[in-house]
Amino acid sequence: MPIETTWQQWLERFYDLRRDKRGSHERPHKPVLLLAVLDLLDRGLVNRNEIPLSPELTKTFKRYFAVVLQGDDQPSIKNPFYHLVGDGFWHLVSKQGERPLYEAGNAARAPSLGALRQVYGRFDETLWTAFLSDAHSRHMLREALIARYFPEHRDQLAAIAGERPAAPSTEALRDELPGRDGAFRHTILEIYDYRCAACGIRVKIDHDLSLVEAAHIIPFGVSRNDKPDNGLALCPNHHWAMDRFLIAPCPDSKRRAGVWRVGSGLDARIEGQKDLVALTNQPIIPPREEKFYPAIESLRWREQHLNAKY
Repeated sequence: MPIETTWQQWLERFYDLRRDKRGSHERPHKPVLLLAVLDLLDRGLVNRNEIPLSPELTKTFKRYFAVVLQGDDQPSIKNPFYHLVGDGFWHLVSKQGERPLYEAGNAARAPSLGALRQVYGRFDETLWTAFLSDAHSRHMLREALIARYFPEHRDQLAAIAGERPAAPSTEALRDELPGRDGAFRHTILEIYDYRCAACGIRVKIDHDLSLVEAAHIIPFGVSRNDKPDNGLALCPNHHWAMDRFLIAPCPDSKRRAGVWRVGSGLDARIEGQKDLVALTNQPIIPPREEKFYPAIESLRWREQHLNAKY
């Protein structure tokens, strides 16, 4: 299987971590735990596929968490250490080498810290062997996690990890993570139910065959941002028109998800442009969950660049 395909399969899971459904905010605990584990691996504090809930892991987790927390987020490590089991690539195994413990769904609440210190966290063996045991692959995985969950904190998180700040986009894109585009596409199409956010068309044959495409609101080369609120599901026509700054999703005081604006160069009297002009002030068809509505700063970027030369 090509490495890009393999990476995409793993990244689809990392990009869609099972998370707390309460509120309008994605809880950061699971991706922070993964960043902390990658940190320990890079520093040589963990060198095999047995990750204990150690004081150093807890300390590192809290350092990352302090950068990204919002609102009432609490830096409790036991919940992600336990509930990451539900994502299918992380297992808790007794330190005595017994069978995996605490399989997904066994309990709604995490066990005590004391109980969790009696087990190891263990990654799926394929994931560990192919990617996590290699320093360069860990770097690319860290980049993907930050792009998906914490792009606004990229430089701060890189500093904690001992890496230089984000490279200029042209340099960074030369070292792009295989499969990232596919993982972003999977995430965006799922949350928009495979429906174009401009015209509403929905054609889905199976997981891999759909008419709509995943579009970044602020281009990835500019933002390095794969968060769902920087994405839209669009049919090819509207994706093409947005990428050429002929139409733009824009903020609106009355509609939380925003509205469409149309560039001044379009003319409804010209064949082929009428349908685009008809989008003027039409509401953006939103995703299923409010927490994934387009970010205001992303919509403002598009508004500012409407009529720009592509």
